This record gives sequence, C-alpha cells and structure tokens, in this order.
Amino acid sequence: MAEETFSARWSKTGFEIVGIVFAVLLALWLEGWREDVELQQRVDDHLARIHAEITENRSGVQSSIISHRAFIEGLDAALDGGQIEMKVIAPYLIVEGGSTSDAAWRSAQMSQTIGQMPLATIGTLASLYDTQAYYADYLNFFFQRYVDLTTEIEADPNNHVLIKKFRQHLAITNSLAEQALERYDTFLKSAQ
Repeated sequence: MAEETFSARWSKTGFEIVGIVFAVLLALWLEGWREDVELQQRVDDHLARIHAEITENRSGVQSSIISHRAFIEGLDAALDGGQIEMKVIAPYLIVEGGSTSDAAWRSAQMSQTIGQMPLATIGTLASLYDTQAYYADYLNFFFQRYVDLTTEIEADPNNHVLIKKFRQHLAITNSLAEQALERYDTFLKSAQ
C-alpha cells in the first residue's frame, strides 16, 4: 500500500511538473508571438510613414520638374531669339528645389524594423533614397553656384555661355529629378 501511495504521488507530481512545463512553454510562446505582432505593427507603421514621405517628396519633385521645364524653354527661346537681356531672362533664372526628406527611412533603419521588411522592398527603398540623395546633392551644388552664375550673367548680359551653363544645370537637375520620380513611382506601385 505504501508503494501505491508513493506511485500515486509520483504520478501526481509528474503530472504537475508536465503541467508547469507546458504552462511555461505556452507563456513563452505567447510572449514571442506578441512580440512578433508588435514588431510587425512597427514595420507596418514605418512603411506607412515611408509611403507618406515618398508621396510628399514625389509631389515636390514633380512640381520642380514642371517649373524647370518652363525655365529651360524660356531660356531656349531667349537664346534662339537673341534676346538675352537680364530683364528678359531673369524670370527663368530660378531654381525650384522641391524639398525631399528621408526622415522616415532613417527612422526605420535606426529602429531596426528594416530587417523585418521584405528584401525586395528594402532594395527598392535603398535605390530610391540613393537616387533622391544624388538629386539633393546636385541641387545643393547648383544652389551654391546660383549666386555666382546669376551675378556673372547680369555683369555680362551678352555672355551666351553663362546662360547655357545655367540652362545645363537646370537640365541636369531635371534629369536627376526624373530618375527620382521613376523610383518613387516604382515603389508606390509596388506598395499598392
């Protein structure tokens, strides 16, 4: 009878141990699942912010392209017509930057949620933001040259070379902006 009691106790203890181990494993699994869900929510939040940022950047860059095309056409008309006086070309000696931001992208990188994004999305975004950085860098370069170019054009209004140089900067800026626009559109189409 003592053997039955010992055996019954051992069975009861073994059952309790199995129950405790199961409960601990279940709690750990649930905690991991909850963390995965929270991480996915953070990834989704970052992607939503990136999407909004890209949409806004696209709008600014597209507006810049339209303005620069008009400025290029105006400078071309002035050069072709031989009317390169400052009063004629001044309205076209403007740079529209179209502000761009990469704050949402940098935030995703710093939070390390980027590691949970699909590789194709990461590649698309990295390419997009690299192209955007080239565009922003060239705009900064152009802005730095802007005062010198316009001052030189005003000092020598018959200098076709300087006007063509300004026009060339606008064209290069537009080329980079169009590349950025293409990257924006690729991402926005894939995100739908």
